[in-house]
Amino acid sequence: MPKYPEFSGRVIAVTGAAQGIGAATARAFAEQRAHVVLLDIDEKGAQQVAAEIRAADGRALAIRTDVTDEKSVDHAIAAVISEFDKLDVLVNCAGGYGRLATLEDISVEEWDRTVALNLRSVFLCCRAAIPHLKTSKAGRIINVASISGRTIFGSTSPAYAASKAAVIQLTRFLAQQLGPAGITANAIAPITTLTPRVAALRTKEDVERIASQIPLRRLATPEDSAQAMLFFASDAAAYLNGIALDVNGGRVMM
Repeated sequence: MPKYPEFSGRVIAVTGAAQGIGAATARAFAEQRAHVVLLDIDEKGAQQVAAEIRAADGRALAIRTDVTDEKSVDHAIAAVISEFDKLDVLVNCAGGYGRLATLEDISVEEWDRTVALNLRSVFLCCRAAIPHLKTSKAGRIINVASISGRTIFGSTSPAYAASKAAVIQLTRFLAQQLGPAGITANAIAPITTLTPRVAALRTKEDVERIASQIPLRRLATPEDSAQAMLFFASDAAAYLNGIALDVNGGRVMM
């Protein structure tokens, strides 16, 4: 039996859904009987995740979307409305880390690319989705920020940290602006998450070192973030608005 029966029939759009936290989030909503739309520039990956969801008797549609491109985002949201005639929840998972470097070592192009992927994408997707969320009785926006947007955490990309901090502040603005329309906006701020991408980039020693600094002594999984976002989208969280929820195992407590 679904944990959140209210999701049955609701339409959830998830960006960055071809892998990692986005894919786990799409699967989690599908398990609750929601209609899930996977938006990702990696069309093959998104189609594969959608096919796995359908094979498990879920409902999923994949749409190739460049979340940094205005026309691509507008087309994707229009396609969602054409298919389902509504949109209830937007989950902005798409993002990118960028190169570990000092500020003076980053080119303007690299800075712009990272900020576009992490921040411009949220702006474009929210702007396109808001008119449709306003007609939903359960409108929700959930943004994926980062522990790096909350505090300085180890070695990081300055463009990544700045853009994720901006995502948190944009979430608060959306919460204040859209509350009167019955839409809530919240964010999660995960710690380093053991996605396939992270596993490929980090050595076993790296993972053990990071885990040793976390009270729970393990890295986050994509499912840890997915479950937090399920809650934010649920009826149980109807009065939660403008929150940046730390999903970090107690590594940073604010």
